Amino acid sequence: MQRLLVYLLLALLVPLPAVSAGLDETLEPLLEGEFALQQGDAKAAAAAYARAAEHSDDVDVADRAVRAALAAKDTALARRGLARWAQLAPNAPDLAAARLRLALLESHRGEASAALDALFAQPEGWRRAAAALASAPDAAFASGLIGYLLDGNRMPADFDAWLAMGGVALRLEDRTLYSRLAQAVVGKFPTQVQALIWQAEDAQTRKDMALAKRSLEAAAALPDMSVADRLALAAQFNAMSEPAKAAAVLEAAGEDDRAVAARAVYLSAAKDMAGLERLYTALVERTPAEATSPPRLMLLGQIAEMLDKLPEALAFYRRIPGGIQREQGRLRIAVLLARSGDEAASLDVLREIQASDSEWADIVRDAYLVEAELARDRKDTVAEISALGRGLSIFEDDATLRYNRALAYERNDQIDAAVADLRVLLAAEPEEPDWLNALGYTLVDRTEQREEGLALIEKALALKPDSAAIQDSMGWALHRLGRDADALPYLKRAFEQQRDAEVAAHLARVLAALNQLDEARSILRLARELDPDSPALRRVLEELPAQVREP
Repeated sequence: MQRLLVYLLLALLVPLPAVSAGLDETLEPLLEGEFALQQGDAKAAAAAYARAAEHSDDVDVADRAVRAALAAKDTALARRGLARWAQLAPNAPDLAAARLRLALLESHRGEASAALDALFAQPEGWRRAAAALASAPDAAFASGLIGYLLDGNRMPADFDAWLAMGGVALRLEDRTLYSRLAQAVVGKFPTQVQALIWQAEDAQTRKDMALAKRSLEAAAALPDMSVADRLALAAQFNAMSEPAKAAAVLEAAGEDDRAVAARAVYLSAAKDMAGLERLYTALVERTPAEATSPPRLMLLGQIAEMLDKLPEALAFYRRIPGGIQREQGRLRIAVLLARSGDEAASLDVLREIQASDSEWADIVRDAYLVEAELARDRKDTVAEISALGRGLSIFEDDATLRYNRALAYERNDQIDAAVADLRVLLAAEPEEPDWLNALGYTLVDRTEQREEGLALIEKALALKPDSAAIQDSMGWALHRLGRDADALPYLKRAFEQQRDAEVAAHLARVLAALNQLDEARSILRLARELDPDSPALRRVLEELPAQVREP
């Protein structure tokens, strides 16, 4: 590429007669090609670079000609360029990648297979192969190639290469191929922790919980795991709703603060407060009284909070000398002061942060969010909306502040204001599924604009099909439109994924509408157990017949 730039510079530095004497046959088409690219004319650029390559012995020019031809999808010019490139540098590492891209463009199995073999023979050539496959114009053909490699036992003997091909499968939206790779990788790398985790993650996605559990147990039994592997394995156990096993995996990770922090979270989730107390005591004992490490003091404060040791947590947070942990600690101090009943002191801390010129703008923004959250906890929606409004007066484009204000408006029955905020969010990010869902649900549930709401939810579901929240919205929208039989499958799926009082209330309402009263009563009892104060539950109760509503 440097030599190509030299050619272009010569147009400015070399007198015209000299150019005509030796460089014009290369330089003129190069300049034409660059100009065509700037104008967005890919075909003209490809033709110009092809002429330049014919008259140049420079490999960079041939490379450029091939890339331009491939970008223009001109296979004839690409073949001419590849032939010239092979003459000049038959062993160039990028040559095989270019051949693969051409084969993918033409859906030529034989040439693609040969190019892949050549790439896999190069050190880490699989990286070039993965990049080409991921951008293939025919996703089905590219998926078939990877399947062909898998069937023929021709995949590279490198675990990272398998991971890359898994990523390509997802990019090509071929979940079946991804699963095939996930199941085959363990046979190839039986002692690789990440291979077993991959298999477990895929099995969990396919609802094969028995295989997922076996894979994780096999990984946990492997010796000499790195801290990174233990963290990844623990996270997968936790995703399987087994936080106690996640904590056990990290017990052998030693004193690494990342592992200690994650283990504390998992012990808390498992409600193993005795284990958490032992972890905390050991961490305190090996932390010198004069310790000033911000991450360590932050960690101690967080675990003390989990154990409800509020004075100790406050003391650790107040000892943090600097860095972003000090600012995060100040936010936690405000929360703990409020929990201790000193709301005035809590507000003083938050207002001090809000008025500061901290280099961490997110911390200042979060001070408004924390103030709003504390107001919500004491059911002061007016104060919550005020805090978020003041935050938005400074961070006008902050989506988190605006989204939270929209939710607060909705809880306060200020539906027009909620809708206005959600429309602002959607105007800025029209493809964001959470904004689509929030606005759609609000329109369906709290206004008469139900058809518009349904359309927004349908779009959100297409973008994020596995979201329990959007499944719930879809079911509720269909119910509001009188389509209870259509609504039921969505609400059942949502409740399977997310045991939430609002989802349960929606499901109970639809079951009652379909005259499935016993099941409706059962689900309603669950909703009351999950959150008896849920506003959505209260609204649904008002609509239910007495024989279902009575506890």
